[in-house]
Amino acid sequence: MLDYRHFLTDAPGSRSDRDTWRLVACALAFIVASEYEFRIRSQDQSISGNPDFFVLLEIATYGVVACWLFLRFRPAPRLTTAHWTTLAAYGYIATLFLSTVYSPYFEMALVRSCQMAIILALTRSTARHSNRASMHCFAHAYSALITASVIFGVLVPFPRRESQPDRFTWLYLHPVAAGQLLAIAVIVLASYIIGRRNTRIGPRWPLGVYLGMLAVCAGGLVATNTRGAALAAAVGSVTALWLRWRGTRRLEITAFLSVGALAVGLAAAPAIAGFFTRGHSMSRLMTLNARTELWGYALEAFAQRPLYGHGQSATRGLFLDEMGLGGGHNAVINLLVNSGLLGLVAWSALVIGVFVNSARAKRLTPEPRVDRTIIISVSLGMLANSVFTEALGAPANAAAVWLLMLAAWAGMLRDEADGASRTVSTAAR
Repeated sequence: MLDYRHFLTDAPGSRSDRDTWRLVACALAFIVASEYEFRIRSQDQSISGNPDFFVLLEIATYGVVACWLFLRFRPAPRLTTAHWTTLAAYGYIATLFLSTVYSPYFEMALVRSCQMAIILALTRSTARHSNRASMHCFAHAYSALITASVIFGVLVPFPRRESQPDRFTWLYLHPVAAGQLLAIAVIVLASYIIGRRNTRIGPRWPLGVYLGMLAVCAGGLVATNTRGAALAAAVGSVTALWLRWRGTRRLEITAFLSVGALAVGLAAAPAIAGFFTRGHSMSRLMTLNARTELWGYALEAFAQRPLYGHGQSATRGLFLDEMGLGGGHNAVINLLVNSGLLGLVAWSALVIGVFVNSARAKRLTPEPRVDRTIIISVSLGMLANSVFTEALGAPANAAAVWLLMLAAWAGMLRDEADGASRTVSTAAR
């Protein structure tokens, strides 16, 4: 079999290497600009169409990156030769622009759709002009960013929200958003620790650094008291363990985890119960903190416009007057109300494409097991979290950046696997 390792390295300090870190910096800039809150802004202000300084700064960040991408790479879609998973990504962005036309919040919807187009341009440029090492650089830089954010939140505590005074966060970021960022970091770091002996490209830090960062991020995740994010981290970490080993080793790991989970559950039952109940009544817990009521109202709204939905960002204000909540609090619900079945189909094709492409990496020798582990584990973790929050089905946020980055990463694996198959076929003939 053909060994592709010598095709996947660049000379230190080369132009390609500098471009890699610039692309990584752009992706992190999107996450910071879209997620990090430097002030508290109410829901009605966010949909009013009157941007403040930080909103303008976010738009400017995306604009600068878009100009650099155009001048440096001049990205040009080649739909005639694109794989169906790439077409799914373009289709998803197209549905966002389509739903912008009839959105009740046209200005905000247009900005979010343009931001998603820029994110797609960044990920496609990364896939076409870099290699898998750039994705590992992004994963490492992201983990370092979140670790530094937790440390900053501990050392420089900002005033907490009145409704959530006991939940950890940093700056003015909502604990649910902080929990999602931390859950992804925990999954990524756990994947690197579990697969530390596997062959891979990209940065490789000492084990102690990964363990220290994992301890900081896991501690921050627990302190946010975000149940959906905790579930996402657990799902992603268990998936990473499952993918790391095969055969009887998987059965041994499953048995060990089952016994360990039972022991921890018995020993720390009161603390675990307190984490998940957060002092709420049983009736409130049965409605998932009023989410089931919101979803019922959302399905009624979806039934009114099932094909195209109510328009991009409609959920930001559709439920605000009725229930005092903004957003669908579920990725699928959010898509159905905003973009209808058309948006859900395009988004689902993109998500499925991530798993299909990563599965084809088994053809490569050596198998990029760490790459596959991160792609699948983070994807499943975000899907688990999407049951309780709409971020994965909403535009221009950290989950959207990760989704398109994972799609590009899986596409790289697919291209390498197809290239290896063609080489073997040619040699056989």
